[in-house]
Amino acid sequence: MKEKELRCWAEINLDAMESNFDLARKKLPPEMKLAAVIKADAYGHGAVEAARLLEKKADFFAVATADEASELRKAGIKNRILILGHIMPSDFEKMILQDVTLCVSDIEEALLLSKECEKLQKKVKIHVALDTGMGRIGFPCAESSIKEIIGISELNGIILEGVFSHFAKADSQDKSYAKTQLAKFSEMVDKLEKAGLKLIRHIFNSAAIVDLPPKYDMAREGIILYGMYPSPEVDLGNIGELRAVMTLKSRIMHLKISPKGTPVSYGCTYVTDKETKIATVGAGYADGVPRLLSNNALVTINGTRAPVIGRICMDQFMVDVSQIPDVKKYDEVIIFGDKKDNCKTADEVAESVGSIGYELTCGINRRVPRVYIKNGKVIKIKGVIYDG
Repeated sequence: MKEKELRCWAEINLDAMESNFDLARKKLPPEMKLAAVIKADAYGHGAVEAARLLEKKADFFAVATADEASELRKAGIKNRILILGHIMPSDFEKMILQDVTLCVSDIEEALLLSKECEKLQKKVKIHVALDTGMGRIGFPCAESSIKEIIGISELNGIILEGVFSHFAKADSQDKSYAKTQLAKFSEMVDKLEKAGLKLIRHIFNSAAIVDLPPKYDMAREGIILYGMYPSPEVDLGNIGELRAVMTLKSRIMHLKISPKGTPVSYGCTYVTDKETKIATVGAGYADGVPRLLSNNALVTINGTRAPVIGRICMDQFMVDVSQIPDVKKYDEVIIFGDKKDNCKTADEVAESVGSIGYELTCGINRRVPRVYIKNGKVIKIKGVIYDG
């Protein structure tokens, strides 16, 4: 049978991902643990594949939901798994039985969890969240919280293992707010330690790994694992050259010469001002190409950048390829990827539409197969509806 040719796909460079993990590891002291954040299907890159790649290197895998944790366990991942957010009480039993470490940030949740442990005659490890300034989840930084957390540590079935928080502005050039959060976190963990609680302490995210002196017992590597920077304001020289992990590609599915005055796509927002060679590309907003890129993007074909013209459609978009010699049907089109291919990066594409690179990669649709590459060779093609 002839090998299946793909209309739109995301290439995932596993060597680049491993290199990015290693850069963060080298930035931290050897005794400091490093968690790989692989929530949201590893930011669209594939959580199971990321976990298998890093299972001998990462101290924890951090996810956001019970289903994400369960997916890893069902795939045979035996590493420590930490859920960074709240889950529904109906998921407590499964998570306890699958030995998943849970986040707790209020006494009510802790009591429900303890009750479930008593019913199952099992124990569960937890990390308590502190709200040091993110305003999202966590115990407030107050004396009353210290008493509640100590009480939680004494509940049946509960093993209080860690305490954590999350930076709101560590990716800003001005680190004053991050330093305020650090001070609050330090005050709280010092009080917990004086109360006899020896915990894994963690607040460092990707931006903090890049820009701040390492502190506490663990850091959480998220966006930089995938070769994207937390923001343009972090000092890129602090960590070394991150490598883009995802490259989104498609193909030219149709070519034609259109005369001057030809409207293109919905709304006729673009009209040719001269005879134009137009390529129709087999990807659209249903695949994760933002509609905001309409008339506002450059893609790369045969090493040359070419402008998107007209509105992005659900499944297709058009490009002016008049300046690309020898362009032909089924040529590859790079929508974003590694700058060495003379293409826009995910960060650059996202910035042009007022977004961030990780929203872009998280939005790559399930119908887009992921093509995993290791040592320059395709080792796996995975897609929810991919039929190879």
